[in-house]
Amino acid sequence: MIAGEIFYYGVNRFFEQIMQQVDAMKNPEERLRLFVDKAIAIISENRDFFKVYVEFMSKDADNPEIKKMVTTFYDKYIATLKEIIDGRVRSGIFRSIESEKLARAIYFLSIGVVFARYAMKLDFDLDDQNHFQISSILESIKQH
Repeated sequence: MIAGEIFYYGVNRFFEQIMQQVDAMKNPEERLRLFVDKAIAIISENRDFFKVYVEFMSKDADNPEIKKMVTTFYDKYIATLKEIIDGRVRSGIFRSIESEKLARAIYFLSIGVVFARYAMKLDFDLDDQNHFQISSILESIKQH
C-alpha cells in the first residue's frame, strides 16, 4: 500500500528532524522539553501529513495494516522519550520514576494536542497549553 510507504517515510523524517536538535542540546533537563515542543512544531508544520495520520487513526482503526502503522509511530515515540527520561534519571536531574509510563503519559497528552489542533475550534493557545502540560510534568519529576 503506497500510503503505508509514505507514512513510514514521514515518520522516519519526523524523528530525524527532532533528534537532530535534541541530540545537539547539551542541557539534560531541556532535552525532554525540546523533544516534545519540536514534535508538536513539526506536526504543525506538516499539517497535511498529520491530518492523514489522524484520519487513518480514526477511520480505519480496525484495519491491521493501519494499526501497525500507528503502533510503529507510537513505539518509536515512546522508546525515544523513555531514553531521554532514563538519561535524566541517571544524571540525577530527575528523581527515579517509571520512565516508560511517563513517556506514555506525555505521548497521550501530545496526541491530544494533535487531535485538538485538527478536530476542534479552540478559544485558547494550544501551544501555550502544551507548554504548561510539559512544564508541569518536568517540575514534578525534578530531583529536589
